Amino acid sequence: MSPEPPAELVHYVTGNDADADVTPAGPGLVLMGGSTDVDAAFTWWKPRIAGGDVVVIRASGADGYNEYLQELSASDSVETMLVTSKALANSEYVKWRVEHAEGVFMAGGDQADYVNFWRDTALASALASVWQRGGVIGGTSAGCAVLGEFVFAAYEGSVYSDEALLDPYNVYMTIERDVFAFPPLAGFITDTHFVPRDRMGRLVGFLGRILADGWAPKAKGIGVDEETAVVIDAQGKGEVIGEGRVYLVVADEKPTTCEAGKPLEYSGLSYHRLAAGDTLDFPSGETSVPAEPLGAANGVTSPADPY
Repeated sequence: MSPEPPAELVHYVTGNDADADVTPAGPGLVLMGGSTDVDAAFTWWKPRIAGGDVVVIRASGADGYNEYLQELSASDSVETMLVTSKALANSEYVKWRVEHAEGVFMAGGDQADYVNFWRDTALASALASVWQRGGVIGGTSAGCAVLGEFVFAAYEGSVYSDEALLDPYNVYMTIERDVFAFPPLAGFITDTHFVPRDRMGRLVGFLGRILADGWAPKAKGIGVDEETAVVIDAQGKGEVIGEGRVYLVVADEKPTTCEAGKPLEYSGLSYHRLAAGDTLDFPSGETSVPAEPLGAANGVTSPADPY
């Protein structure tokens, strides 16, 4: 039986408040790129959550997902929780409700809040438990940005591509790792709102930093466009759905120059432009979509318009 919610927790429940006690058919992941949600992503997770319970976690906003997700998911319930502190993320109620969910979705917002409030908490452990028992976990915008092994934490706000390429150690380039640990995303950093906000340059900058700082000998970036998602099944097979594209950037060697106050010099990168119906394997990044060369110098990417 669920513990009592903390008095300071703002939460909204639609549907049956009791645990559905079903067996999910995943695990799975949903990487969504922001703006209008991709209905097909939630019809994809529908059989995998098996009529169970859905929890939406966020640090701002309200219950806008509740009726929408219950209808698309045919779920027993949808509960939105505003987990706005480590104390709430460590509460028995939040832990229990997340652990017993079959689907968990991280809404958009400010990923700095998510890193600050949720990292190394009972909530993070509960998310790992959901994955291990076959549940589906997803996120959009900031909620997607925190899912990879490496995370742009945005502690000082957003960073623009020209800033990242002109100085990969500028004050806005705050990168963390191991906020959560989902096996298909080992070695990955994720980004969203990709084409409208021209984020290829900053994704290249993130990868340059990850390798230059010795966090990994190789890394990959996934840039998801708006109104687009990647859904990843239990075997690690990812498929692109939605209106836009997904950009897989592969970094197999360190940058030539990645130093504070100097433009990033990076050659030897490659990228793949995937559209709806295209597939890729996780965590290997293997795909039948051809690779194209990618680099950076003098504060710009090459090609200058990689989209």
